[in-house]
Amino acid sequence: MNRLKESTGKERFILLQKLNRAVRLMDCKEAYDPNNPANFGVIQHRLIASPEDIVDSSGFDKEKSMIHGSLEEDDEDFSERKEQDDVLIEKLNAIEKKLEEKLAELDHTFGKKSRVLEEEIKDLVEERNSLTEKKRRPLYRKGFDVKVIDVNRPCKVTKGGRIAKYTALLATGNYHGVVGFAKARGPTANIAIQRAYEKCFQNLHYVERYEEHTIAHAIQAKYEKTKIYLWPGPMRSGISAAGRTVETVLYLAGFRNVKSKIIGSRNPLNVMKALFKALNAIETPKDVQEKFAEFELRAGCNSRGMMHQQFEMGRASELLKVVSWLCFVGGVCGIGANWGTQASHPLPPRTVVQMLKDNGIQKVKLFDAEDRTLSALAKTGIQVMVGIPNDMLAGLAADENTAGRWVSKNVSKYINNGVDIRYVAVGNEPFLETYNGTFLRSTYPALQNIQAALIAAGLSNQVKVTVPLNADVYGSSSDKPSGGDFRTDIHDLMLSIVKFLNDNGAPFTVNIYPFISLYNDPNFPVDYAFFEGSPTPIVDGTITYSNVFDANHDTLIAALQKNGFGNVSIIVGEIGWPTDGDINANPLFAQRFNQGFMNHISNSNGTPLRPGPIDAYLFSLIDEDEKSVQPGNFERHWGIFAYDGSPKYQLNLRTASNSSTLIRAKDIKYLDRKWCVLKPSANLDDSEIAPSVSYACGKADCTSLGYKTSCGDLDVRGNISYAFNSYYQKNGQDDRACGFSGLATITEKDPSTTTCKFNIMIDVGSGTSWKTRTQMELSLNFFWYMVLPFTLSLV
Repeated sequence: MNRLKESTGKERFILLQKLNRAVRLMDCKEAYDPNNPANFGVIQHRLIASPEDIVDSSGFDKEKSMIHGSLEEDDEDFSERKEQDDVLIEKLNAIEKKLEEKLAELDHTFGKKSRVLEEEIKDLVEERNSLTEKKRRPLYRKGFDVKVIDVNRPCKVTKGGRIAKYTALLATGNYHGVVGFAKARGPTANIAIQRAYEKCFQNLHYVERYEEHTIAHAIQAKYEKTKIYLWPGPMRSGISAAGRTVETVLYLAGFRNVKSKIIGSRNPLNVMKALFKALNAIETPKDVQEKFAEFELRAGCNSRGMMHQQFEMGRASELLKVVSWLCFVGGVCGIGANWGTQASHPLPPRTVVQMLKDNGIQKVKLFDAEDRTLSALAKTGIQVMVGIPNDMLAGLAADENTAGRWVSKNVSKYINNGVDIRYVAVGNEPFLETYNGTFLRSTYPALQNIQAALIAAGLSNQVKVTVPLNADVYGSSSDKPSGGDFRTDIHDLMLSIVKFLNDNGAPFTVNIYPFISLYNDPNFPVDYAFFEGSPTPIVDGTITYSNVFDANHDTLIAALQKNGFGNVSIIVGEIGWPTDGDINANPLFAQRFNQGFMNHISNSNGTPLRPGPIDAYLFSLIDEDEKSVQPGNFERHWGIFAYDGSPKYQLNLRTASNSSTLIRAKDIKYLDRKWCVLKPSANLDDSEIAPSVSYACGKADCTSLGYKTSCGDLDVRGNISYAFNSYYQKNGQDDRACGFSGLATITEKDPSTTTCKFNIMIDVGSGTSWKTRTQMELSLNFFWYMVLPFTLSLV
């Protein structure tokens, strides 16, 4: 370096050339040097100690027994691979010799010949690299799986320019309690990954698994600005991880039922270190027993039973604090919303997704797999339950290949694009008594085929199947929750489905509607439908039920317990209150019920027979003016938002984003401010009025017209004008939609009253074409999953 500082002219130029060439060659030589510890085990496997020595020095008794077994099975395979390795080593040694000769020659060569030598050296290095990749890995790694967690490309800016290197973070595990991780750098991504791969096996940890599937207790750990919480999950509940890093490591370690939450920085390396810190801090029952003994010796206490009880209470208290804290920082545990799209003028999917995010709604339940809806949910972090319509069940039940195609097209495709799909809902309330058994024979086979397709696609651990069922599938002979059991006509079928869900770690999904109880029974006590307490509660033994939700929910719990499935997890798939279309459907009651429900579940107390957080989806997100009104006119008014994304009432969802009220959809464009109304000169006795109103209401939405509804105070002319305007707006304010035999006229004066709003539809623009495409997709799906299988079966 002194010569470089003092030299000038041609001498300085030659020295700079040599220095730059030396730096480049050192990078290549360092990457492929067999004597470099960073490359240990990549080239010369003879330098690696035997598997027995490695395990003995590490102190892993369980791994040692596994490795001995694998070596006995693979003696012959080892010999064959060893011969192949010897050939590769000879080739590698020959290349090394050539490299040394070329490097020595390069020290005295400049100009054009120097560049030719550099190219030859580069070719030799690439050849050596290709041979190294063919080199087998040492046998002591048999049974371990390696996953790439993160690859980064940091740059360092110097006077000579940018110096770029790659960093790779890898995790490895044998799915039996041994797991490790490592981070390494390299001039290329492949070299960084290879180095990290070697280091992984020098940083192995043994973690205790409680009953071979979960952790023994809740634990928390912190590294830098990352805080992680882990707590055990029930059998077959799956890994509910707060990110791919945590999920991958837990899966490699052999855990199957663990829940987690990350607070703070989500830097992959910080998350990894915090996670391993937590895993290493987990205590085993043996450790706890030893602590008991030490405590007894110090305290002179012989009452082990009392101490055990105190410890269990303390551990339960700690777990409850962790879960309660998670609910506090993350909002109500498990709150989601049903997103239906049966609207004449639907909001653009991306607008709805942004509205979900603005209100802190982290889960959404869809009734079918629409492309634009699912695409809008990609990379948003919103968890998705995607539904299968009832009319597809027969086709999916008839052929496993049909189910496989459905999963490939509607699940695998979108997961690969970044959609966080967690559940597939097979059908929607298929066992309703009003269906008269239409779907009894197809639901369970379709459920089985979809599960088989998820397994074949490698998604069964991430995506669970379920069947959203109405609460009419169970009941109580004693009119008390403790007498709960499944309906007699489907009892055996329900047990088969529940057993299948339990065996596959899938949840039981139920839709509970206290409003329907009030709608069907005029004598139903109104206060019992809400959560403020009822003057006439139900007393069931030592339990008092003051609201119908708890009683209904616990009737299901009792039915499950009675049939031996008391530990099956439950999702409340739909719960809510409509705002119009019936005397008891109004914004006041809807706000009272939904806010009461949010307050009821916010403390994570659950119900008397199932304490703990409740996983629920509000029904629904937005009003849908094309839903069937066969159950009642209220069916089109379940949304907490109106058709245009405006909140109907104040509602605190108790999420981080929604602290007091709902946040409306943004950037909504409406059609022109004009309405279609009955002409002032029109005669009410005109014979064309009745058929015109009937036609308008049959094609549009007149469910707000009725006794004690929002537009129930309109006079005759007001009712006719409302019907005409509804048809006019639904058809995009087409002038031809305001004819009605010359009875109607277009006005710019708003005919709305204080209680009844004459709507102006939103200008969906491309939304109309989206709706058309969606209907075409549904028709095509019906052909593929319903018509085609039966056609092929007849051939």
